[in-house]
Amino acid sequence: MKIGIMAAGGVGAYYGGVLTEAGRDVWLVARGPNLETLQRNGLRITSVGAGERTVAVHAGSPTEAGVCDLVLFCVKRYATKDAVRDMLPMVGPETTILCVQNGADAAERLQEELPPEFRDNVLWGLTYIVSHMEGPGAVSQLDGPRRIVFGEGAGGDSERGRRVHETLDVPGIDAVFSEYVHRNLWNKFMFINGLAGMTAVTHRTLGYLKSTPEAWALLNQVVDEVEAIGRASGVDLDGEREDVMGYLGRLGPETRSSMAVDVLQGNRLEVDSLHGTVGRMGRELGIETPACDFIHAVLKTQDPGAQPAP
Repeated sequence: MKIGIMAAGGVGAYYGGVLTEAGRDVWLVARGPNLETLQRNGLRITSVGAGERTVAVHAGSPTEAGVCDLVLFCVKRYATKDAVRDMLPMVGPETTILCVQNGADAAERLQEELPPEFRDNVLWGLTYIVSHMEGPGAVSQLDGPRRIVFGEGAGGDSERGRRVHETLDVPGIDAVFSEYVHRNLWNKFMFINGLAGMTAVTHRTLGYLKSTPEAWALLNQVVDEVEAIGRASGVDLDGEREDVMGYLGRLGPETRSSMAVDVLQGNRLEVDSLHGTVGRMGRELGIETPACDFIHAVLKTQDPGAQPAP
C-alpha cells in the first residue's frame, strides 16, 4: 500500500518516519527548507523509548508523490482548504483519506472541501501524540501513546478500515480501528481543549497546571464544558471524562501541547476549531461555555492569523 503523508509536520513527519522504518512505501509532502533537508539528509527522529535516529525518506510535492492508496491527512485545521487543493494529485477513486486533525468535526470539514466524488473516501480519525518539528527535517516525539484511532463516519466494520489497520500496525504506532469513532473523537476533543488551551494560555507545562489548584480547576471546567456539548449532541460519553483525566494524569510534567509551542513561536493557532467551536456549538445548544470562551478570547489576541482590529 502506497502511503502519502499530508504533510510532514510534527505529526505527519513522525508517523511517516516510523512507517518508513517499518518498510512501508511512504511519501512525505513537504516544501522549503524542510523538504530540502529531508531530501539531502533524511528525517531525524527523536522519540520516547527509541531514542534518536535518521531515516532515509521519500519526500517531495503531491505531484511527485502521485496517486496513493492511503493519505494520512494531518495538517493544521486552518490550512485545510489549501492543503486539500494541493493534495488532489495524490487522490484517486480508490484512495482512502484518513483524517487525524484536531476537532470533533474535522473530517466533516475536510469532506466539504473535497470534490464531491472523493467525499466518501474519508475515514474519520484522531491521534494521541505529543510531538513537534525541532527544525527542518527533525521531529521530536516527547510524550503520548502515539495512537491513531479511526473508523467509518457511519460507524461499524469495513474492509477498508481493516486494510488501513493492517498497514498502520507497525512498531511506534498504536493503531486502533474503532466501530465507535465519534465517541473516540469527543474523548480527544475533551482532552485537547483542556491540555492545549491551558498550556497555551498560561505558557506553562502540564506539571505547573497540576500543582496550581486554580489552574487545574479551570482545566477541569474546560473538560466539563466539552463533555456537556458532546452529550447534548447525542454522543454516548459514559466513562469518557474519567478516561481523559486519567490520561492527563499519566502524562509527564514537562508536557505542553503543540498549540502552546505555536504560541511561544508566534505561529498561527487552531483555537477557532477548538475552543471557538465549543463556544459556537454551546450557543447553538443553549449551553454556557465560559472557560472555553475565555481561552478563545485570550488566544485570539496571540494568533497571527486573526484579523487585526480596525
